[in-house]
Amino acid sequence: MDRFDYVIAGGGLVGLACAIEFSQMGLRGLLFDQGAEPKAPPAIGHAEIVNHQLLNAGSPRVSAINPASIQFLDRLGWRSNYSDAGLSPFSEMLVWDGEGGGDLGFPAEGLIIENDRLRWALHQVVKALVQAGRLVCRWQTGIQDVEDAADGVSLRLTSGEAISAELMVAADGARSKTRDLLGIRTLSWQYNQTAIAGVIATGRPHGQVARQCFTPDGPLAFLPLPEPDQNVIVWSSTKNDERLNLSPSALCAEIEKYAEGALGHVRAVGPLAHFPLQQQQAHRYVGKASVLVGDAAHSIHPLAGQGLNLGFADVKALAAALQKTRLGSKRGLTAALQVYQGQRRPLNLRMMATTELLKRVFDPPSPALRLARNIGLRWLDSQSRLKQALTLAASGHM
Repeated sequence: MDRFDYVIAGGGLVGLACAIEFSQMGLRGLLFDQGAEPKAPPAIGHAEIVNHQLLNAGSPRVSAINPASIQFLDRLGWRSNYSDAGLSPFSEMLVWDGEGGGDLGFPAEGLIIENDRLRWALHQVVKALVQAGRLVCRWQTGIQDVEDAADGVSLRLTSGEAISAELMVAADGARSKTRDLLGIRTLSWQYNQTAIAGVIATGRPHGQVARQCFTPDGPLAFLPLPEPDQNVIVWSSTKNDERLNLSPSALCAEIEKYAEGALGHVRAVGPLAHFPLQQQQAHRYVGKASVLVGDAAHSIHPLAGQGLNLGFADVKALAAALQKTRLGSKRGLTAALQVYQGQRRPLNLRMMATTELLKRVFDPPSPALRLARNIGLRWLDSQSRLKQALTLAASGHM
């Protein structure tokens, strides 16, 4: 049986980041993922418009990463493998009510990145660690069984390999099989909304401003891309099944209506991604020698744009807690995992509660509530100290 300091289930963004962070701590580990090894994303090309369809556009699966996450990624060495041409900085957040005149603007620095390009960049760092003998990777390999004990974990992979480690990290997403095998239950609920995401071309430049409109059927985000006339839209809505059947020109008109002139004429839309929405929180984040991070521990509605940032914050907190102990010490590991859970679970629950509150405030069609939230947005926009707090929260430093 192979023995490692740690084993990570899941080779997504959070799992790869965790493997790099642990390797930089001098630990030797194994990472496995049931999916294929990441492939190089296509070269960044020039998009073309044909009959309101945007061709050769970038991927609509993007994330807004805040300054705290950027600092973390810089420490991991991602930039040498990620082209600056694929980075889109933003410096402001503008929010408004699609059913009234209330709006709010505040500074919010960050980067919009394509998930696949970031995963490829992190994977290049991981490959270097594998070549140096500091990490072992297994792709197209899942978990079959796991035993979580005080002196470490023992698991069997679908490849037939038997693995033991002093610590196991579950980073295999919201539908984590590892979490289920560990017997950790979750509190979850589905929304009556699905999300669509796609790249749009507009008549006016975005000006490096991230925007979000609360439409009558759900929030619509506009995330600026490197091209000044392109944004990714993420629309969480009760009517997206209908929108998937619209012609490109009709969908452009629908989007333009809620953009309220901020981006001018919506000229074209690219292929749409479509996914269901839910919120989920694990009852606990830790076992005897196991721990959950990222979506395996928590997943939230995308309207706050904080899902990936929360996952990276989990990894940072876990690494910080482990640096104060010594793997191989039963008491030290138990204490470190409890410190991690005590720090991250309340913060993640707070973000989940905030997201749920925002959704509920902006969902109901009540005219009285619509008036109240418009007044509230106007009032908040006039409060400089509260806007400073929002800026700190958006940066990940609060």
